[in-house]
Amino acid sequence: MAKGLVGGMTDYSHQSFNDIITDLQKEQTTVTDFINGISANIEKVKASGYWDKKVSSDFAQIIGYSLKHFKTTNEELSEIAQEIQIEVREHHCKRLERIATVADEINSSIGTIWHQRYNGKEYGNPDFVLVEDIYGDTRDMAVNLLDISNIASRLKDFIGKTKIIMEKNQNLGGISHTTFGDNATIIVGDHNQVKTIQIKQGNFDDLSDLLKRNNVSDEDISELKNIVENETPDTEKKTLGSKTNGWISKMVGKCLDGSWAIGIGAAGKLLADGIKAYYGWHI
Repeated sequence: MAKGLVGGMTDYSHQSFNDIITDLQKEQTTVTDFINGISANIEKVKASGYWDKKVSSDFAQIIGYSLKHFKTTNEELSEIAQEIQIEVREHHCKRLERIATVADEINSSIGTIWHQRYNGKEYGNPDFVLVEDIYGDTRDMAVNLLDISNIASRLKDFIGKTKIIMEKNQNLGGISHTTFGDNATIIVGDHNQVKTIQIKQGNFDDLSDLLKRNNVSDEDISELKNIVENETPDTEKKTLGSKTNGWISKMVGKCLDGSWAIGIGAAGKLLADGIKAYYGWHI
């Protein structure tokens, strides 16, 4: 998205979760471009010998430190953009805030060094023109990263956000809600926690584990076990048996009276999808 006129002033309060992911990915691309541009100019100035002979040591050090931070930021943004699509945790926000904090320190330090401590500026010298570009790009990148703190602030609103992921063991290159096989992974969560379990076709222990993680009582799990072991579902139409559906309805009813602490919408999908995964059905 377009940046504000002043670093750190971009408003992210209206951003959706998907907007945040997109912005993190765009920010990573921007950081990569700046790293490549700054590094290329440094190599040019070093090749002529100007960097080692004429460039202020303080300036060279802050540039080296800045590049290290930018490279770390590149890795962090890539990891965070991927990880929050599974679950948003507090440490993701803290890591983004740290990126902005260090960028703010760089912005302040490089400005002081350039304007107050860098002596012998050779304006008009082709090599010094490149040094000026290095300074400008490094400071611009630091200022650009100040907005990361605002992304972190907005991301806090999504802490605990998870996605229901149902996919085969092989890498599908993304998240799928439609594919089940003889081995499925289900990640289920609400705004407070995340639960993850693999369900192998016909393995009730896996299904039991999923239900236990979602606070289904042992008594209710035992009842379901007896039902699925003795009731035959319609495999052609992929419909559950009447007793299985009756059990699901009973559990949803427990949401209404408060005896099962889970949202009604989440409950029905969790139970139905879990049981269908047990049967190895496509959803």
